[in-house]
Amino acid sequence: MYSIDRFEEYISIDELMNEYFDFRFTYSKCRECPGFAQTWSCPDFDFDPACFWRKFSRFHLIVDRVSNTDLKDADEAQQRLFAEKKRFDAQLLEIEKTIPGSYALAAQECVKCEKCARLSGHPCIHPEVMRYGPEAIGIIAVKLVEDKLGLSVQWSDGESVPDYYLLIGGVIEP
Repeated sequence: MYSIDRFEEYISIDELMNEYFDFRFTYSKCRECPGFAQTWSCPDFDFDPACFWRKFSRFHLIVDRVSNTDLKDADEAQQRLFAEKKRFDAQLLEIEKTIPGSYALAAQECVKCEKCARLSGHPCIHPEVMRYGPEAIGIIAVKLVEDKLGLSVQWSDGESVPDYYLLIGGVIEP
């Protein structure tokens, strides 16, 4: 049996923008991803991410640390992460529903559809669940979770199994 530990912190949008927002940097990282521009939750956007953030007053950062200590295989760890991401993102959407005017941010990109409508030039067919990840809209998430929660992000090289993965998301509140 594995564990999931939840960490939370509230951050004002002013502090978030001053300390952790750098869209040029996160965009350059997004461009390195093989999934770049493959979903509507990924850049390029038809809006300015800085203006998007400024519509809100605070960010409720929510991070789940998903243990991998019982796994021996990187593929198993990825499968666990993917399953837990679905749970995590669904929980954030439920929190969003309880706070009028709020907006959930998913862990990484949207995975609702097997093939995103963006690839065929069509609008999102599930805008009710499609959400951006913090990084996609300019937040340096690694620095944010290190500074605010004291957590280090761990990565796999495709063969190694890190002790844990972090699901980083939250809810932006009015």
